[in-house]
Formats: sequence, structure tokens, C-alpha cells
Amino acid sequence: MKIAVVGSGVSGLAATWLLNEYSDHEVHLYEADSRTGGHANTVRFTPPGKTPEEGVDVDTGFIVFNPSTYPNFLRFLQLHPEVPILNTEMTFSVSRDNGLFEWAGDNLSTIFIQPQRLLDPNHWRLIYDVLRFNACARRLLVGWSLEKDGDAGFGELSIGEYLEREGYSDAFRDNYLIPMTAAIWSTPPDKCAMDFPARTLIQFLSNHHLLQITGKPSWLTIKGGSRVYVDAILGKLPPGRLHLAAPVASLISHADGTVVLTTAAGAIDVFDHVVLATHSATALAILRAGGGATPREEAVLGGFKWTQNTAVLHCDAAGGLMPRRRGAWSCWNYMTTSTGGKANADRMALTYGMNDLQHIPEAQYGPVLVTLNPPVEPAPEKTMGRWAYEHPVLDAEALRCQKALPGIQNTRGISYAGAWARYGFHEDGFTAGLAAALTHARLPGASVRPPFGIEYAERAPGQVVVAGAFEWLEGSGWRARLGAWAGLVLAVVRWVVGFGVDLGLIEGEIRARARREAVEGGKKSV
Repeated sequence: MKIAVVGSGVSGLAATWLLNEYSDHEVHLYEADSRTGGHANTVRFTPPGKTPEEGVDVDTGFIVFNPSTYPNFLRFLQLHPEVPILNTEMTFSVSRDNGLFEWAGDNLSTIFIQPQRLLDPNHWRLIYDVLRFNACARRLLVGWSLEKDGDAGFGELSIGEYLEREGYSDAFRDNYLIPMTAAIWSTPPDKCAMDFPARTLIQFLSNHHLLQITGKPSWLTIKGGSRVYVDAILGKLPPGRLHLAAPVASLISHADGTVVLTTAAGAIDVFDHVVLATHSATALAILRAGGGATPREEAVLGGFKWTQNTAVLHCDAAGGLMPRRRGAWSCWNYMTTSTGGKANADRMALTYGMNDLQHIPEAQYGPVLVTLNPPVEPAPEKTMGRWAYEHPVLDAEALRCQKALPGIQNTRGISYAGAWARYGFHEDGFTAGLAAALTHARLPGASVRPPFGIEYAERAPGQVVVAGAFEWLEGSGWRARLGAWAGLVLAVVRWVVGFGVDLGLIEGEIRARARREAVEGGKKSV
């Protein structure tokens, strides 16, 4: 059979790899851009004052994965020894108002990177709520717990409704869960945080071992950047089968089962099957241009929303895009400002510390940083490039469309693949590409021989006993009583340590100074 794969992101690459190397089909890969790989985008970082030869390759999109929740992608890599894998780490920090509030989750010293937080009851409540959330949230995934809540609609709650229902603190919401959610999905908080379905978010956090303090999986990265695995796949594609800068304009299905593909340049070819490994909106536009999508295709593909993020590669560590305290520097650094004492979703950024993530020596290359949606631009002379990436918004409508997606798969000679079919991550995209390729095994004369079976990583919830203990503390009122007494004790200690000095006035002055510095920094960036 002659098969076209449209889109060379992770899903298109996975489908192309499986069909090209483990079947007898003739596979053609179409890419609208002049570059393949999608979010697997490795670029050259050249430190100021040096030549490109003195630079280093760095990823700006897909960066890390782990063996626990990337089973199919890892098995693929294990079949390609020419793609070396390195161990890395995944640490997280929050910095608000130019360093007025900072903490990092690496260890106790970084949790209290600001010593005054030892006497801050809100910070202790944050820690308590993190532990409580990690233990109790998994009960959303337990069948008997869902049945017990019955008419309460526990399984349909948004994460915001869940937090309000269970009495979580604003400190936990603004300084942990919103930053973590936004960081994980590389999406502004107003797009994914409080309206996100609670059960889906908690299942994902559980799958990625983010609901536990100990026993977390090791994280991995590809030596030389993700481009290495892209080249490994494309290097096996026969000449003339990779069509770069060739956006597909339309697809027309015929009664004989063939599909006519037309590019924007007017080139026409006929295929026995087409895998649309593009964003859902792009797939729908291609179908509409080819004579129209079916009502079911319109309903499914049209239900997904997308958000665009700008990734900036730079080395400006002093420009307000990294925590002020060096000890808080982490792999993921969530930077934001406050409005009325609360997090401002319109003024947030996420900075990846690439030195730690991809083993790039800072002594040799200086700080290597990738910031998503910087509210303040890094210095031009310290900026190496910027790229736009789109991510799916996984709201309730997206989940409905995901459930309905199988109903349009492999119909009219067309299959669909994308990370948007699940959680939106590289493993999800890779798995979707494999699944789309394997649909051909059901067609007459088709023969796909995968080297391994597709595995969907889902972890069973646990810690019911620990969750019960936290629920008793909440239900009995003892947490509130202990919290009140602890707050009183900490207030007395703060007064004694400060010898009666009003520490609130001091913090107010620090906050005012931070705002002035932020305004001055903003003026410089204009």
C-alpha cells in the first residue's frame, strides 16, 4: 500500500518509523515547514562573544522524559543505540514579585530558602496542603470513592471546585498547584489551572509520580538533543519520500478507498491511506478544503482549543527570569507577579534551566535558559532566538472529543494522530502515531509488524490509609485548632526575633522596592 503521513512532529515521526521500518508499505512524509521534528527542536546556543563552533546544541521544546511514563518512546530509543540517553533531574521553584517570595522543592533548605518563611504560618500551611493533596487527591481515582460520593458529582469536578470543596489554602493554590500545572503543560495558568478537570489532572500527576515525595522516577534526556532521534528515523526513509516545505492543502476520499492529496503548491498524488499527524485544527481545515468534513469529524476535531507559547533561548540570568536567590535555581522556574495579593496569570513565565537539564557546563557556556512567554524580554545581546509552539488546552470539551475520537479513526481512508489525543506530551504523541500506523493491520493486504506492543502508562492510586488520616484531621477540626495555635506561636516568635519591630512593614518596603525594580526593568525592555 501507498501511505502518506502528514506532519513530522512526534506523531508523524512515530507513524513513519513503524510503517517504513516494520512493514512493506511505501511511506511518504509531508511537512509544511522547512524543518522536521515539531517540538523536537534542537538549536545551536552560541554564548556572547563566541563562534557557533564554540557553542552547544540545546533543546527548546521537548527536553526530558522518564522510563515510568514514556514506555513506548523509551522502547523505541532502546532499539537505536545511536541515540544516547543521559540521566537528568527535575526540580521546581516558584519566584514571585522579583524574589519577594521564593521557594524550591529540592530539599528542606530550598523549601525555606527565605529563612523568614520558617515563621510564616502560610508557608507551613502550604507544606501541609502539599502533603495532604498528594495523599488525598488519589482517592478521586478509586472506584469505591467515586461511588461513595454518588450525587456529589465528584468525578466531574474541576480542580478549582475540588480545592474549594476540600478547603485548600490560597497559598497552596497560588504557590504550588497553579505553578505546577502551568509548568507541566507549558500553558498560561488562566488556560489550564482552575477549570481543569480534577480527575484528569490528578491521574496525570499520579502517572508521573508527582503525587509522592519519595520513590520518584529518574528523568532522562537525549545527549546532543532530541534532533538525534529525529535524524535516526528520517535517515532510514528512502530518497524522495520526505516532502519538506510542502503543506498539504486538501484530502479527497473516493469510493474506491483511495485518497487524493493536494499540496499548497498544486502537487497531486493518490494514496491508499493517509495519517493526519497534525494539530486537530489543521486536520479539520484540510478535510474542509477537500470537499468537507463529516458532522462527526467536525464535532470531534473542532472541539479542541489551542494556546500558543513563545520559547526564548537566552543567557540573561539577571533579567528577572530566574529566582533572585541562586539556591532556588531549579530545572523548572515559575516566575510571576502579584495583583491584589494574588497570583497574576497574565504576568507569568516558566524558565527551564538547561545547564542542569542537559548537562551543559555553566563554567564553559554560561547560563543557558529557555523561557516560555517572558513578561520582560531578556537583553537583546543575550537572546539567541525565539520559537512559537502550540499546546492543546485539555478542558472538559477536549476530554469529550478524546473519547469520541475512535469513532472517526480509519474511516474514509484517513487516520488521526497527535499528542492532543491524550495528555499532550511527547509520549502521548508517539503512542498516537504508533496506534494510527497499526490501524492498517485491519485493512486487506496490510502487514505491520511492530517490534513491541503499545503500552499505555497508568498507575493505580494508593495511600488510602494516609488519606484517611488527613481527612480525619480536616473533618474533626483538629487541623484548624492546631493551625490557630501554631499561628499564634509563630506570631509571638516573630515578635521576639524582631524585638518588636513590625516585620510586616519591612516586607511591605521590600515589596515596594521589588515593584519599582520590576517597573524599571519593564521600561528597559521596551
